[in-house]
Amino acid sequence: MEPTRYTILLIYVFFIAGAVWNSLGLFQNVMSFTTPFVLIISGVAAFWMTYDFSRKTGIVFSLIFIGVWAIEALGVATGFPFGTYTYTDVLGWKILGVSLVIPFAWLFVIAASDAVVGHFFGRLSSVLVAVLATGFDFFLEFAADALGYWHWQTRFPPVSNYIAWFVISLIAVLVLRDYSNRRIELRVPAHLYFAQLCYFVLTVIGVKSGLLAL
Repeated sequence: MEPTRYTILLIYVFFIAGAVWNSLGLFQNVMSFTTPFVLIISGVAAFWMTYDFSRKTGIVFSLIFIGVWAIEALGVATGFPFGTYTYTDVLGWKILGVSLVIPFAWLFVIAASDAVVGHFFGRLSSVLVAVLATGFDFFLEFAADALGYWHWQTRFPPVSNYIAWFVISLIAVLVLRDYSNRRIELRVPAHLYFAQLCYFVLTVIGVKSGLLAL
């Protein structure tokens, strides 16, 4: 088996094991401690495996990081554009009510979605990237509630949340198209998208159903 396949296999094993542990209620202290680091590493890794290294790419990384943090801070303070929600302390340090991990999560979803579009569809469609990013967030929202990352004032995330995700993701990837070059080899970040998606979906099923609880 080639090294890349081993890497992809290990990624799936890592995230599926995490979902099983969440469902069984195992290693919760370890999971709580490591989750912020996993999200940060995933965000940086997905971004740099999807786009070529360059000064411009670094600037765009910084602009998206600051931009989504500012929008999240606005959202926490006013309820616009996502809806009314509150971050807990699970993801670590917060500034203006927003965990510093959140921009890395945004960068992960945007970059990994772009990798999926490139690897599986062979396209540069910005709209499709935004659709995949919004679809990922759909499952992420329910897992985040189950894991206590953040909570909505309403029972379910409002439609405005998904509209905002689509628009912000679309703008971010359009900026990336202008200032960054997407790599040709995208297998690892593309599968990283699906591995994390499996993690959140399986976590929701396991935690909410209680079928695997010890």
